[in-house]
Amino acid sequence: MVKQLRKIIEELGYSPNEAKVYLAALALGEAHVSDIAAKVKLPRTSVQAIVDKLHKDGVMNFYVQRRYKYWVAENPERLLANLTKREEAMRVALPELSAMRSAARGKRRAGMNDASLGIFRMLADASPQAVLIVNEEVQIEYVNAVWEEQFGYSLEEVYRQNPRILQSGKTPREVYLRMWRALKAGKMFQSDAVIDRRKDGTYFHLLTTIFPVQHSGRVFHIQILDEMSARPHIEALKRTFIAAAANRGR
Repeated sequence: MVKQLRKIIEELGYSPNEAKVYLAALALGEAHVSDIAAKVKLPRTSVQAIVDKLHKDGVMNFYVQRRYKYWVAENPERLLANLTKREEAMRVALPELSAMRSAARGKRRAGMNDASLGIFRMLADASPQAVLIVNEEVQIEYVNAVWEEQFGYSLEEVYRQNPRILQSGKTPREVYLRMWRALKAGKMFQSDAVIDRRKDGTYFHLLTTIFPVQHSGRVFHIQILDEMSARPHIEALKRTFIAAAANRGR
């Protein structure tokens, strides 16, 4: 039970040792720092620093009697009050923090977006399917928001990375061999046997479609992920990418 309580206090933003000291003081009622240190099995100097910090946070107090300082844990409701205070402060700051993140994200994306990919980015962003664009060096050039949501990675995290970072190790080797044979021959590859891995380590598989597109003297590979039932939509999106590349190349 004590471990569970300690964990709950840690989740409120306190360190493991701070949670230990607070619970020890709560159990002792009132005590010298040395008594608390003995109970939590930590050096006295460390416990002194912790009780001073908890005192500033309003969850511990002290009184002096006959030149001795006795420490007392405040009502546990103070922990909840502090959390509420922090939540309110965060709520006030959230709009500004979000605006800063959006601005920085926009700048980073602007810096990494190849001008020749403009039309491809527009098509990817308009697609309801997860879209990933890889360059001729087998580096990720762009992913749309649907892809980010599916994999848990942001564009910034995967930009110029090799797509192998998404491999789960569970896709049969012959599937990759078949994929590269098709792509090197300038053909489309499509399979529901590719098992990918999200950022959180979980596995999933959808219908994977990859096709090469020549644009501005370069070759890009467009990967689209969707349910098996979406084959007609994927085929239509493929034609749109190829047509856009052909029009821009004129």
